[in-house]
Amino acid sequence: MQLLIVEDNVPDAELTVRQLRAAGIDCTWTRVATEDAFRDALLSAPDLIISDCTLPAFDGISAFSIAAAETPDIPFVFVSGTLGDERAREALKHGAAGYIAKGNREELAWTVRGALARGPSRHRRASDRCPPSAGPDSGTGSAQHLLARRRVLDETLQQRDSQAMTSIMLRRAPSPAALLVIEAQLTRERFAKLLPMANLEIDTVQNIDEALERLADRVHAVLFTDNIDLIRRARQLPSGEATHIVFVSSGRLLQHADALRAGANDCVPSDTRGEHFWTHVTTARRIADFAASLQLAVRDTDLLSTLDEVTSAARRHYFEQQFPREVERAARLSRPLAILMADIDHFKRINDQHGHQVGDQVLKEFCQRIGDGLRLGRDWIARFGGDEFAIVLPDTTASKARAVADRLCESIRSQAFSDQYREFSITASFGVCALDRVPGSPGDLAQRLVRAADAALYESKLCGRDRVTAGRIAGTEELVSRA
Repeated sequence: MQLLIVEDNVPDAELTVRQLRAAGIDCTWTRVATEDAFRDALLSAPDLIISDCTLPAFDGISAFSIAAAETPDIPFVFVSGTLGDERAREALKHGAAGYIAKGNREELAWTVRGALARGPSRHRRASDRCPPSAGPDSGTGSAQHLLARRRVLDETLQQRDSQAMTSIMLRRAPSPAALLVIEAQLTRERFAKLLPMANLEIDTVQNIDEALERLADRVHAVLFTDNIDLIRRARQLPSGEATHIVFVSSGRLLQHADALRAGANDCVPSDTRGEHFWTHVTTARRIADFAASLQLAVRDTDLLSTLDEVTSAARRHYFEQQFPREVERAARLSRPLAILMADIDHFKRINDQHGHQVGDQVLKEFCQRIGDGLRLGRDWIARFGGDEFAIVLPDTTASKARAVADRLCESIRSQAFSDQYREFSITASFGVCALDRVPGSPGDLAQRLVRAADAALYESKLCGRDRVTAGRIAGTEELVSRA
């Protein structure tokens, strides 16, 4: 078996290989720790990918996104101490073959064998798309794709982008769960036994470091702890603002005062019983219920604010928030980036002759044809307004972007648009702007890329429509391939 390991720590990678070989799994292996090296290694078609979650110059979620788009038939397994249960479940839902915590490596060989036995775990775009007539929820898949791309950007930019981290916390409502971090064993066991009786999901850890990791990864609605230092440090996390903290004390009033100053919302004696205890638990239950309702509201708001209701492309607001972050990601990783601007030729004539309902159907099918020509999990489309669209192509050079635009232009031209009453041909015009390497200090580069692509689109219109024109940004000629 040929194994690709995404890991910055060489001893950890060697330990993974030793464990597999000790379990009778014969393997050769390659270790990578950067995005460029990972992409190059994918060309050798490994049989399995094993990835850590957090690396200094890369991250496992981004690696998974790249593998899902470019090599969907290769099983992908996370072996990580920082991924967390919630994000692990999300990764498994989107096609990861397995997840193992670094402290639970005894399950590694079993998980690897299972991943190899199941074979391909994902499918290509053709089988993932919903038909246009799928009903009112047909845009949900598009929304999930856009939100997943936003999470990739969050993962890549989280070390520097404090505003992005703040927005993550605003978007991610607290989970309706309680984190239990109590050092006194008898008290911990008692609370762990009683709290589930109040229909509270309990997540139990025994040390501060693990507790802080859990809080950073998953925003718990309630925290029960007898450690004042943990309260203080939890409040310093972006997620700490959203957690209701209950201090479990040994009964001394001085401890209560210290806990409240550290940031606790409530105090409960460790030996409290009866009605007094259940009063505190009822409060925690109400907070958890509110967190669950808030999660649903945030999810619905995310979907509504992300998708254009006609085409299921991203809204312009999403584009204006996320495209500058695509530029920053490309700059940080020294990757190429391309943007296409496109609109439908003589679209007003379609509305005038056939009505706006037919015009909306044309917009939907136009977006579907564009989407069918893009990479799942990576490229994305946003509607600027009317019949104008932006198409974002991460990790795409100028020559490849031009080829994509030519192919999309042909796909619009080559097949008539039709409904049950009529059939007619349409064409589209495209403007392209791309950099083979985004410079390390992007500044206002996002706006300049958009303006250059828009100017190239306008030139396509002036030159007769139904064509592709490449735009340039002054001063970046050396960053563009000559194709």
